[in-house]
Amino acid sequence: MKKHKKWQLMLLLLGSLIGSAGAVKASAAVPDISEWQGKLTSTEVKSLASQADFVINRVQYGSSYEDLYHSSNESLYVKYGIPFGSYDYATFTSTSTAKAEAKKLYSRSNKNTKFYVLDFETTSMSSSAANAAVKAWYNEMRSLTSKKLIFYSYQSFATTYANTARQSFDAQWIANYSSKPTISFSLWQYSSSYYLSSLGQYVDNSLYDSASVTTYHPLSWWTSSSSASSSSTSYAYSSYTKGQHVYLNKSSSTYYDGTTIPSSAKQKYYKVTATKSVTTGNSKQLVYLSGLNKWVRSQDVTGYWIGQHRLYKLREKSTLFKDVNLTTSTGKTLKKGGIYTGTLVKSGNFYRIKTNGGYITAKVSKSDHWYYESLPSSKWIKAKVGLYTYNSSNFVKSNRHAYHAAGDKIKVTKIYKRSGGSRYYKTNKGNYVSANRSNVVTQ
Repeated sequence: MKKHKKWQLMLLLLGSLIGSAGAVKASAAVPDISEWQGKLTSTEVKSLASQADFVINRVQYGSSYEDLYHSSNESLYVKYGIPFGSYDYATFTSTSTAKAEAKKLYSRSNKNTKFYVLDFETTSMSSSAANAAVKAWYNEMRSLTSKKLIFYSYQSFATTYANTARQSFDAQWIANYSSKPTISFSLWQYSSSYYLSSLGQYVDNSLYDSASVTTYHPLSWWTSSSSASSSSTSYAYSSYTKGQHVYLNKSSSTYYDGTTIPSSAKQKYYKVTATKSVTTGNSKQLVYLSGLNKWVRSQDVTGYWIGQHRLYKLREKSTLFKDVNLTTSTGKTLKKGGIYTGTLVKSGNFYRIKTNGGYITAKVSKSDHWYYESLPSSKWIKAKVGLYTYNSSNFVKSNRHAYHAAGDKIKVTKIYKRSGGSRYYKTNKGNYVSANRSNVVTQ
């Protein structure tokens, strides 16, 4: 977050020098806005509504200074339907001044704010004194509001001066511009030079999608005014199917039958041989793991695609990363519902999908393979679009056998996999047809 205007001006000058090559189109941004962005106009905020999922707006620079334009800007956010949170750039030096600062933030903030943020990134206090002051700020705010309270800082500062107190907050917003933070966080401020065309300015920007953070909260969590404790339960992905592979998380503690999961069983992959619908804890499903021969809650596993599947349809928008470890964002996102060609690669214990321009997670919860991979029990498929069957598995024009119009039914007897991951069926007449879900649907 910007502390001095001269650095903001230098950043804008740098942005103008690098030009459009360094600019990223603002898509679902989460910008940090303060008086350094100026008094926003109706035209700017109306345009911002289509570029930002929500805004985090500075209200004060400690107790003694109130941001010049926060009230005006917040009124425009309300007018144009942009959810926003309100933050305090902390300057307190003791528990008593921390309490006073919290009171000022609450009294100055627009009551339409969805959450409150403590921006704690500089101090003259010792580690123990700073932790006590942060906890005092939190306790005072909690006595004033049931809305969510968010802690913001840089990783090194957070772990040095608020490592205990920050754990009380409903979520942590961590800044790190070179790589992904290695502590728990729900919002990642990954850039200090993100170009927002609606404002014609470079701003700090953050990510909250599940591929970018360690503790995920959906957009509805950030944009709802309800308290974290009163929010509906956030369930783990609970739609695993027989045959998929899951990673038994390090944080898992007990099997569904209550017996302890030994450390030797954790952080390994297992094949799911059965599933059961059960609501328990943060799970709506149990998975039966081959080798362990135990039922485990879905919250205790993470499913990954293993082997090659060629095409993937995204269940939600995904951050595209430059590196296989998913630490450095390209600044781009792949859209929900998009179908992408990819190759599975492994990084340490985890799988990624290498696609055009970068890498995304290969978690089953984030994407679905886009080829059918088994024979339907009915042994019938239906053409969704006009398509050809082929005389061989080499689908080229010269090997076309017959044309089938959309709606035609085709009986199939077997399914095959190519080395790259694509699948195709063999028909009852000895010909071949694609198993791409964009082309056919099982009956």
